[in-house]
Amino acid sequence: MNEDIYEIDTASVSRGDGTRDLTLTDRWNTPLGKPNGGYILAAMLRGLGDELGAGDPLVASISYLASPETGAAELRTRALRRGRRVQTGTASLWEGERHVAEMTASFGDRGDGVSRELGTPPDLRPPGECIDPRGKGTPEGGLFDRVDYRIDQVPGFFLGTPSGDPTLMVWQRLRDGRAIDFPALAFLCDAYVPPVVELGDGFNSMTVQLTVHLHRLPSPGWIATRLTTRHVVNGFHEEDCELWDEDGNLLAQSRQLGILL
Repeated sequence: MNEDIYEIDTASVSRGDGTRDLTLTDRWNTPLGKPNGGYILAAMLRGLGDELGAGDPLVASISYLASPETGAAELRTRALRRGRRVQTGTASLWEGERHVAEMTASFGDRGDGVSRELGTPPDLRPPGECIDPRGKGTPEGGLFDRVDYRIDQVPGFFLGTPSGDPTLMVWQRLRDGRAIDFPALAFLCDAYVPPVVELGDGFNSMTVQLTVHLHRLPSPGWIATRLTTRHVVNGFHEEDCELWDEDGNLLAQSRQLGILL
């Protein structure tokens, strides 16, 4: 039986005082050689939810305060409010004396309230008709060995000819077909190449702050992802993400502030 790498690498162990121990591994590193921000968010969100004994995560907002390293880390959690419908807490990620990230998240039971969808999924061919980007310019190793991707067409950035349109659409799933939970949805909001790279040289970026709204779990299969950037101002930019399942249900959406490198 294969090891569940996602389960192992996002797990943390409670000390019984609101503090949890975890290990950040290099299996989710970006091409910059650092743990991916979405991976850090998933581990923190899972740990805080376990510590609070709360319902499903509804929303999480994380600020990245220092460049993360692989190795032992500490998650310091605190409950802020335990309401009837929503429970809110904070989690601080520390590596030794370095405060790496700070997250606030709310949890609750979704129930069966009103739903109305005004958006549309990305216009992608079925995953089986799309291209596996491995070997076609996509980065290799780390994060890109943990997620399967399928694309309609190879982005210009991969070919050395950026399109000038910072919009990317891609199918995603965890490698080995691992079922997607809510922390994994949060991870997938930040698991692909940032679309700002399609603006050309000098437009690689790193996340400063990321907020995710988590709506529902997917039906089994691939997750359609739409990533867009529309504003670059004084070396910073926004990045919006939507995740949809194969049945056309919106799963999650996010907005992040990135800084150009």
